[in-house]
Amino acid sequence: MAHPYKRALLIVVAVMAMLAVAVGVMYGMREVRHGTPELTQAKQAQLKQLARLPEELAPPGENKYNPLERDTGPRDSGRRGVGLFIRHTVFRIVGGIGFDTDTLSALLVPTDPPRPVTLDDPTSFVFKPLHGSVIMPPSALAALFNQYLTDYPGTQLRNLSVSTRDDGTLVVDGQTQKVPGLWLPFHMTGPVHLVQGHLFIYTPKQIKIAHLEAKGLLKAIRLQLSNLVQIDTQGARIEGDSVVLDLNHSLPPPAQDVHVASLKIDHRGVHLRFTSAFDPKWPQPIVDTDSYILLDGGDVKTFRSLITHVRLQMVAGDGGKLDTSLYAYRQQIVHGHFEATPAGELVAYLAPYRAVSYLPPAKPNGKANDASAQGGDHEDRP
Repeated sequence: MAHPYKRALLIVVAVMAMLAVAVGVMYGMREVRHGTPELTQAKQAQLKQLARLPEELAPPGENKYNPLERDTGPRDSGRRGVGLFIRHTVFRIVGGIGFDTDTLSALLVPTDPPRPVTLDDPTSFVFKPLHGSVIMPPSALAALFNQYLTDYPGTQLRNLSVSTRDDGTLVVDGQTQKVPGLWLPFHMTGPVHLVQGHLFIYTPKQIKIAHLEAKGLLKAIRLQLSNLVQIDTQGARIEGDSVVLDLNHSLPPPAQDVHVASLKIDHRGVHLRFTSAFDPKWPQPIVDTDSYILLDGGDVKTFRSLITHVRLQMVAGDGGKLDTSLYAYRQQIVHGHFEATPAGELVAYLAPYRAVSYLPPAKPNGKANDASAQGGDHEDRP
């Protein structure tokens, strides 16, 4: 008698299974008819919106000064370089060598495209100012000569100090060694003029050595300043009675590609106005502040991260005037903090800049120096 019941039970189970399969098929057909689930649709819409952000957030007129040069991809925006916009910032390259920047737009161009600009490797890009004005204070000029251009074995100059006057003259004091082991104080005063948009020509009108007038003596015995002192460094040389400084080769890495439209000297320092074929419209900063550095457009590698279509703003963590160094920005970020917007923009609130003693050596005879070109372990390296 049990067999009929078991057979009925099996039939009921089979019918229920068939109903379940039918319901599943119906729901499956319904999903096919009506498309993907709402949650997936919403996520896909969000991804499409995010994909449009680089174009929507692009700086005005980017295609003119930072054109597309390659096919774009997930790890390559295809842009020529990285747009840089600096406003009311003390922008140091390294140590005391730097500029008090009013406003300056620039392009950072990778030296080995399509590899990105790597902020931790100053040799990975060329700094090309586009438009703006800066001041190089006397202390920065002194640092440039003392700790870079004349910092090599056999140098004939040391302990240089620089001051500038409102009448346009540059005053240089220091010590010179023409006879080995004998350092004599010297004093030079004279104007600076600009040649070819990147050569600074300093021609002293007065020269004193060991507190004795030497300019007239040199002229009387038909000698020139180059017979008295030599500078054996890439980017700086003495020709005749003039000191020649090539701004494209006299600064620590990154390499420079500049055109200085005008130069003026007063008590604040050397005022430089940069121009190029482009004067970009200023992009909207991420946070509203009067002092910042904005990286806008192109690809940047910083720390261990690659950021494509970058929108990164650096500001002072204390809300004051930003003072930062290319070679030391990492430490400032580590001791500050980051914020991100829903659009993927980044704001770095930098800790105060701490002065450091290390500066990379210059390049005697025009040869690349291992420390500056290869990035030795120094406290001011990135």
